[in-house]
Amino acid sequence: MKNYVISIIFIFISLIITPIATLSAEIDVNKTQKSTEVYKTDTTTEKSENTADTTENVITVFLNEKNENLTVSEFEYVCGSVAAEMPLMYHEEALKAQAIACYTNSLRLKSSTDKALTNGADISDNPSIHQGYITKEARKEKWGDDFNKYEAKLETAVKEVLGEYLTYEDEYCLCAFSAICTGTTESAENIWGEKIPYLVSVKSNGDTLSPAYSSTATFSKSQFISIMKDSGVAIDTKANLSDIIDKPKTSKAGTVLKIKINKKELTGEEIRNAFSLRSSAFKITTTENEVTFKVSGYGHGVGMSQYGADFMARQGSTYEEILKHYYKNAEIQK
Repeated sequence: MKNYVISIIFIFISLIITPIATLSAEIDVNKTQKSTEVYKTDTTTEKSENTADTTENVITVFLNEKNENLTVSEFEYVCGSVAAEMPLMYHEEALKAQAIACYTNSLRLKSSTDKALTNGADISDNPSIHQGYITKEARKEKWGDDFNKYEAKLETAVKEVLGEYLTYEDEYCLCAFSAICTGTTESAENIWGEKIPYLVSVKSNGDTLSPAYSSTATFSKSQFISIMKDSGVAIDTKANLSDIIDKPKTSKAGTVLKIKINKKELTGEEIRNAFSLRSSAFKITTTENEVTFKVSGYGHGVGMSQYGADFMARQGSTYEEILKHYYKNAEIQK
């Protein structure tokens, strides 16, 4: 009789517990499915630890070489863009400043309706159009044995500032940056012909200490004449080069604004592009048979100098101080 009563009680308890256990299992399955959501590219489906629950937390990147779009979490995008744009041996505060610059640019472009250059994506990975981006797999290949060290440093820096961005008068900033300036950053007006209040010339003292600060490019007379011909400037092969290259007009940062060659006026950027120079801050010397460009800095020089940011960080500056120095009167929002 006693055993019979115990059996009845056991069956009764089982009837109560079984539905609860089943419901609990279903909840666990739903959680698992949600945490392993995938994002699709144009051709493949990819799992990601950094997926988000809404499209508001993702960024679609146009991968130029693959000619396809890739949608990733904001966290992964910022990691990949910082990895593409700044050396990971740079100071953590410089990496944070770069992360905020890259994130701000992605938000500005994501909100734009002009997607003509991006295959409908939010942003291109072509740095000559927008800014670079490399996937985690590409980072592994790039860093090799240093991957774990650099990836940990990268992710820590990005996590600390993810969600912070720069604005000026309540609009996303155009966060321009370049590798090395001349010791003074350039104004947007001098490079792109448009005044942008927060992209003005400021001192960047550390840049001149960079081992890559100066570079030279030398061309034979015949090479110079050929390249200038492609730029629409005809030069007689018998001409004395020193007689046809005028003294350039430069900015206070050293950028060549205008230069006349054989009476045709060109911008420093046009010369830079024609001869594949590292910047448009250059001086020209000539001999009877050669032309030499002595170049200062690397890049357009507008906005944040990456080498300068690293220098400031190593002198004790925070990422906030770095950003406020290079983007005048811009505000850091969260």
